[in-house]
Amino acid sequence: MAIFVATGFSQQEGIDYEETFSPRTRYTTIRSLISLTTTMGWNIHQMDVKTAFLNGIIDEEVYIEKPLGFEVKDRKKYVFILKKALYGLKQAQRAWYARKDAHLQRLGFTKCYVDLNLYIKVLKGESVIILLCVNYLLLTCLEGQIEECKKHLAA
Repeated sequence: MAIFVATGFSQQEGIDYEETFSPRTRYTTIRSLISLTTTMGWNIHQMDVKTAFLNGIIDEEVYIEKPLGFEVKDRKKYVFILKKALYGLKQAQRAWYARKDAHLQRLGFTKCYVDLNLYIKVLKGESVIILLCVNYLLLTCLEGQIEECKKHLAA
């Protein structure tokens, strides 16, 4: 299996990208979430986002050379313009976070001001808590609501 990646090491700040910051989950938040779920008797579900960094929309115009072995007749000197983020881009994680953040807020989740990766929503009188961790997320709530939440997140 091969993975198509960008050579982000050759990107130059101010030319190829402006911003790369993406908030990181705090370990204290993870420990607090585990403590809360234990106290409430909830389960924690982990959802892996297999193509997380391929789902971000990039703001800048990014051109890449065609990879070795990828041949297109009569177009040997062409380059590609990216429409979405690609593994290896310095701004890929930021782009994915921005898209996921917007999606969760559209679903009615409120972002925590202390840890920007923690989202809370009250659904049917009970709390639903989501914690983003790079390319996976932790989901906790009453067991009966887990499957409904997973369907909304998968969409």
